[in-house]
Amino acid sequence: MTTNFDRVSRDPGFRELFKLARHRDLPKNRVVIEEGSKPGHLYLIVSGLVAVRYASPRDPDLLLAYLYPGDFFGEMCLFPGVEARSAMIKTASDCALLEIGYEPFVELTRKYPSLWLELAGQLAHRLRTVNHRLAEMPALHAADRMWIVLKDMAANIDARGDTRTLRITRQDLGKLAGCSRELAGMILKDFAKAGRISVRGKTITVPASALTSS
Repeated sequence: MTTNFDRVSRDPGFRELFKLARHRDLPKNRVVIEEGSKPGHLYLIVSGLVAVRYASPRDPDLLLAYLYPGDFFGEMCLFPGVEARSAMIKTASDCALLEIGYEPFVELTRKYPSLWLELAGQLAHRLRTVNHRLAEMPALHAADRMWIVLKDMAANIDARGDTRTLRITRQDLGKLAGCSRELAGMILKDFAKAGRISVRGKTITVPASALTSS
């Protein structure tokens, strides 16, 4: 399966980006971007997982999405009229990131416009994902929503043999699937009993074959 990182790393512009950018190795639970902070840099995930979180009136730690190797983040402030970070980005595992200032990135895209196309493609994909969740997921049973979330996460991480291994709390799974932590735990148990996954604490193992099943 071709991941975002596989695709991005084949681009000639990536090799220049890799040379110009600051390489950052960050531990789990490190805040990379503070919500409301002044922007200045764009990031590309080389390895690991980051969480996009937002403080809403109902939930001070609302989980919006996970981002994976090959994903850019911090890009919204490249566009006119966006003067502050709209969400917090926090590492959800040990991560390796590339950090580059906006001006050097824009200069790099003059030579390699395909970097803009990659960035625009990722934004379009995220918008489609949000639209899908708003339009379809509320009508689905909680178990179906959970399965969509698990498959999406599994599809975006590296394989280990014939399995994908995820580490995520029941609370965060519930936030992504739109259900309570307790219900998320019950659904995971049902999936494990049915042989669709295996669960041990926060570790969830999804067979690679599940990525092509409904």
